[in-house]
Amino acid sequence: MNTQVIDEAIDKYVHERMTGGKERAKERFLSYAYLKQGKDEVGEFLQKVGGLSRYYIDYLKVMSNPFKGPELAWLASMLTIAVYSVFLMTCEEDRMIGILLFSGTVVNGWSLLRSIAKKWCEVGVMIAIYLEIVQIAEHELEEMV
Repeated sequence: MNTQVIDEAIDKYVHERMTGGKERAKERFLSYAYLKQGKDEVGEFLQKVGGLSRYYIDYLKVMSNPFKGPELAWLASMLTIAVYSVFLMTCEEDRMIGILLFSGTVVNGWSLLRSIAKKWCEVGVMIAIYLEIVQIAEHELEEMV
């Protein structure tokens, strides 16, 4: 079975879930599965959808850690600049440069925190949606048996 079709079904559910709600997304997902696969292959299709959704959940749980991406490099560079700016603030002639660098570091720190919070929210929503897909697939498989 083609994984592109499975990915397409999952993407359609995610898009519909974000725009139209849970029930409408469920109905369209199941109708897509039955129309695209036919009654004989729906069981295998739903098993693969559940497996791929679990994989996406595991992947997103790993990626939800903000220190596994570019955020860690951003934080390290901000800390380095902050330490250097404090050093500059101790020198009388470089105090203004130190103050400006430190204030820029504080602004970038706030931006980093906002970025991390936004990423956690988006990842949490996607994990919840993929869990819904797994539950729908499992429930439909139980009804088929």
